[in-house]
Amino acid sequence: MIFGRRLVVRPQNARAQMELTSGMLSRDENQRAIADSVEFLREAGLTDVLVAYGFGCDCPDEQLYQDVSMPLDRLMPFIAEAEAADYYRVSRDNLHVKDPAGRIEFLFCHESDIHFICDTAELVERLKAKWLAAGFCKVLVHAGAKWPVDR
Repeated sequence: MIFGRRLVVRPQNARAQMELTSGMLSRDENQRAIADSVEFLREAGLTDVLVAYGFGCDCPDEQLYQDVSMPLDRLMPFIAEAEAADYYRVSRDNLHVKDPAGRIEFLFCHESDIHFICDTAELVERLKAKWLAAGFCKVLVHAGAKWPVDR
């Protein structure tokens, strides 16, 4: 058991989106998980993403919550440049990354965790398996009105 970490899967809305949450990660784990997320998006067939600074970011106001389109290969350098400029800080601010169709989204969260929102159960299960194998989290499953149930 990994103390203080949990992996939550829950339906998101009427579009049948699901959300997977990593649980709290150290800065090093968070950086590794972000790099793994880029590879995961590549494996899912994405070549371009939309990126937006969110809560906590110290970017210029006109850049806050504005989607910026970029090749997926540009995401890691973008994050490094944003940290160097002090616009975004891994595990302290929100950075939103999604596919242009809006079917897959990662939220690199200010609460030191990562949220994955997707409408494809197979992708959610694939990422859950990767995160568990990496030791990022403990799985908790929503069971009716009670939660959490250990798995």
